[in-house]
Amino acid sequence: MHYLLGIDVGTSNTKAVLVDEAGRTVASATHSHPTLTHALGHQEQNAEDWWQGVCVTVRRSLEESQIAPVQIAGISFSAQGCACQPVDAHGQLLGNALIWTDTRATAQQARIRQLFGEDLGHVTGNNIYDQPEPRMMWIREHEPERYARTYKFLTTLSYLVYRFTGNFVATTSDWGFHLSFDREKRSWNSHFVHAIGLDEEKFPALCESHAIVGQVTRAAARETGLLEGTPVVAGAQDSVVVVLAVGAWDVGQSVVMRGTTELLCFSTAEGGYHSDLYTTCSVIPGLFVRYDMREVVASGGSYRWLAMMLFDAAREPEFIQMNELAAASPAGSHGLLYLPYLLISTNPDPEQQRAGCYFGLSTTTTRGDLCRAVMEGTAYALRETIVRLERIGIAIHELRLTGGPAESVLWNQITADVTGLPVLVPEVGSAAAAYGAALLAGMGCGLIPMDDGYTTLRRMIQLRRRYEPQLGQRAIYDRFYTEFCRLTTQTLGIAARLRQPEGG
Repeated sequence: MHYLLGIDVGTSNTKAVLVDEAGRTVASATHSHPTLTHALGHQEQNAEDWWQGVCVTVRRSLEESQIAPVQIAGISFSAQGCACQPVDAHGQLLGNALIWTDTRATAQQARIRQLFGEDLGHVTGNNIYDQPEPRMMWIREHEPERYARTYKFLTTLSYLVYRFTGNFVATTSDWGFHLSFDREKRSWNSHFVHAIGLDEEKFPALCESHAIVGQVTRAAARETGLLEGTPVVAGAQDSVVVVLAVGAWDVGQSVVMRGTTELLCFSTAEGGYHSDLYTTCSVIPGLFVRYDMREVVASGGSYRWLAMMLFDAAREPEFIQMNELAAASPAGSHGLLYLPYLLISTNPDPEQQRAGCYFGLSTTTTRGDLCRAVMEGTAYALRETIVRLERIGIAIHELRLTGGPAESVLWNQITADVTGLPVLVPEVGSAAAAYGAALLAGMGCGLIPMDDGYTTLRRMIQLRRRYEPQLGQRAIYDRFYTEFCRLTTQTLGIAARLRQPEGG
């Protein structure tokens, strides 16, 4: 029997899963890592924390399963996107990684917009969101010595590949979202890179996500417990690999990734520029993964924040208690609305930026109302996205949910009721990204064929539960959804103005 190892390094933690030839998960482990905030808008992580999480979770998975390292046919990765990690020619870290939530490079973003004007999207293939190029510019301008010493800029995924193989590699799915990548040519966009003053030689070599990019080195084997020489498959950005993990490749299917933030992803054969969509390359040859990123919805982030406010802790016992409290509150949370916009905004205009908000608080508001309102608020935000996609000709017929919040039966049912769409929860649960990475490892090393119409792959993917919309709740949620949209519109820009310094 052969096995596949998938590793996912997300914003908050690292997960590893071992999968057998039939697609069954036989072992898994999780290890958290911190985000460092040294100044307002600065969000950094130490890449050594990522690697420590990898070593811990891989060793735990091997110990739990009692699988011999020689039985592992291949490994691959999923990772948070858009981190900016400079390394020198020896692969040594040059400071911390500036992760996707870091907002220090707003001036550089504005300069890029000014430089290209209305042609920006047609040059880059995407509008500016959280891509790393503006942070590279920030390092060049504010830390020139660090920039000069940089041999390569790596993402989280590229760093994992380096630590396992010693090779500097960028994948088309991970970097396909970036401003410096030309999706049509599947190469670096030299025109853009040179126009913003970056050095193209500081970018890694490009490859497809299913490509074998090396073998586990002796050093990596010693630290992780894996066998030296095990094939390493390049990997993909987390949102892309989750689409693979749940089998959402057909028109009308979609994946809602509910982690710290929420993403609605879907596959298309079309990868051209669209102002309302963000696009990258799929791990399935010939396809692209697209998603609406008009606003960043903090789903799990909101629930974690509320847990800390209510209980001064955010662990599974607290989440279970919150779910029980939410279930005791009726649909509509006794007139309470929640806007789930706690993190960064994708809109460059401060007057159009949304912010987090509870509206309708009273002396009779309960903890259950607070909890349920978060669930309903994220569902209203999702419905708004679906409506927006319908306006540009993209119809969503079902929602496949992954991530920690997808373990909540109540939250899933609320999502079905608010959107009016069936909600399907894959068997893989909250480990979808790591599971998808294991499948990708199988595709790369040949254990899962890519020339059978993906029949084998589809057979491996199982769904756990389906939630149908309850028509009795629809009228209530229609009314609250209308007021949610009105509230988001009428509060635009307020938080940005309040954050301005006095006299600004």
